[in-house]
Amino acid sequence: MSARILLPVWPHVKKYLEFHYGEQMAVSNRGTASFLLFNMLEKHKKGDPSTIKPSQKLIDNVSFIGYPIYVGDKDEALRGLFLSTDKIKRFNESIDNALREEMYRWCNHPNADDHYVDYNIIRFQNHYKITEDELPFDNLKRWYYRERKRIFQRSHTEVQYVAQLQLSY
Repeated sequence: MSARILLPVWPHVKKYLEFHYGEQMAVSNRGTASFLLFNMLEKHKKGDPSTIKPSQKLIDNVSFIGYPIYVGDKDEALRGLFLSTDKIKRFNESIDNALREEMYRWCNHPNADDHYVDYNIIRFQNHYKITEDELPFDNLKRWYYRERKRIFQRSHTEVQYVAQLQLSY
């Protein structure tokens, strides 16, 4: 028997998922977010009442809204339908990181509309229809400059690479 689950996600994560997967995402082993959810699913433990449903503290929090996901018969039998509170938080953080990395690529693309980061971040927000309340411009801009600094530091440090094992082909 297949199942439809209302997954608690952050508002900007929901917009990102709706843009890429539509109004409802089917959990499968294809696609980044759907495969991540596929691997996070667990079977309910009959003796543990906490695995019946995730923590209500997380779900009742106003910063989370529901995003419908569909789990098919085979996936339900294979993986189960339970997502722990920690896994829900990790899923949100992973998709949030994917959104921010995409914004960084958007701003540094050679065919970007502007050479100013501010305008590109605003265009990125408009592209995904993310409002200022969901993910503020200042947070994105701050994250962009931190990421740019991290990438610059990583690219300018020389690391002596010595292979410990060489695979033959």
